Amino acid sequence: MPRHPETLITPNTVLAERRAGLPSPRRPGQRMSRAELADAVNAALDRLYPGRSLTAHYVDYRWVGKLERGEHRWPSRERRAALREVLGAATDADLGLYSPRRTADLSSPRGLKDQPGIGPSTHINDQLLYGDLDAWRRELDQLIAQPTRTWPELGVRVREHLDILERLQRDGARSHLAPIDARWSEFMSWIADNTLTHPDGAAWLDRSHHRAAQADDRPLTAYTLMRRSQRALDNGDIRAAISLSRRSLTPGPVPARTRALCLTRAAEALAASGDDAGTFTTITTARREVLNAGTDADEDDFAQHCDLRYVAAVEARCRHLLGDPASAASILEELLNGLDAIVPLDAGLWHAHLAECYLHHDPERAADHGMTALRLADETASYRVIRATQPLAIALRRQGALPSVRAFIDTQRAAVTRQCQDEQHGPAAAHDQHRHSRPCTRGSDLAHW
Repeated sequence: MPRHPETLITPNTVLAERRAGLPSPRRPGQRMSRAELADAVNAALDRLYPGRSLTAHYVDYRWVGKLERGEHRWPSRERRAALREVLGAATDADLGLYSPRRTADLSSPRGLKDQPGIGPSTHINDQLLYGDLDAWRRELDQLIAQPTRTWPELGVRVREHLDILERLQRDGARSHLAPIDARWSEFMSWIADNTLTHPDGAAWLDRSHHRAAQADDRPLTAYTLMRRSQRALDNGDIRAAISLSRRSLTPGPVPARTRALCLTRAAEALAASGDDAGTFTTITTARREVLNAGTDADEDDFAQHCDLRYVAAVEARCRHLLGDPASAASILEELLNGLDAIVPLDAGLWHAHLAECYLHHDPERAADHGMTALRLADETASYRVIRATQPLAIALRRQGALPSVRAFIDTQRAAVTRQCQDEQHGPAAAHDQHRHSRPCTRGSDLAHW
């Protein structure tokens, strides 16, 4: 059956040609790359909307790639304004951008009516149930693009779709859906790991790994093994973390950045075991893989964020685990003080790790970085960042007489309590609670991802 013309994805050659017509700001004689356009858009957002928190609107090269491939045609109002400024366009139409008539915009008030916070549901489920793989991919791309703050509610919708996928594949039917199921399950595991309102992150990750192996999706197989290693490390199971990270390096050819990401996890596991030589050899190999990947990571679905800065941050974490907090702090300070934008979730974790580096000789500085990590956790609604500050809060209790330390401990406890309340009341209550009850933001460093 021919697809409706409005559901066809056609490349946005207008936007791609606009980018190609601009010179690279970093590489003389070359055209602007997707990564450089993303950086320019983020800088334009800061100029156009001073004083606003623009976390939800910052973009990367993957997003630019989706625009140029025509997978997204109607970015947010703020992103469109930034694109017009950077590319010198008078109107959205001059960039090949238009509002699709048949698909509700998830960010618009009308698109939010069917289910609070997560957009229309039933009609999309019908499309997915009877549609082709492209419908599944488009829906997943739209959901992944939503801000992390919406993930507690978003998880409800993702679960709906996963239930449909499970039914469609019952008794071994429709094996062609396995790679789609693998990606949806991995996204659900990520939602579960970053919120408390959707449990069983490990089970979803196991399902993703099983489906990826079934589909012979080697990059996702490697990625899910890497994430299972990360979970083991977070839970203190160093032996399992080493084993899983090594397995992640064996599935076969994978994109360079995904391999680099697997190597960083292996390095962290080795550092936790006290293996100095193995750690730094692995970090060096990871850095070489990133350099081999070049500047454009559009072919890598899972590890666009794994750049040289990310590898440096992992090296800092490894140095701290190996008993060298001074050099770890120096690396993290340089990264966090740099001019380039950092993904807020990463920044929150890096501040938590940096705080641990100052724990024993400068508790007030440790508390300051811990407070910054909590601020970023609040902005991104990430329980993972809150959890990363827990060891710091415990260790600082003996310094509780210091005002900044006491403020951090109280704020951390309130954040954990709020997350636990969110877990008890479910996604809808979590969203409402987080929106209306923010006891830690006044009179603290949480006023700012």
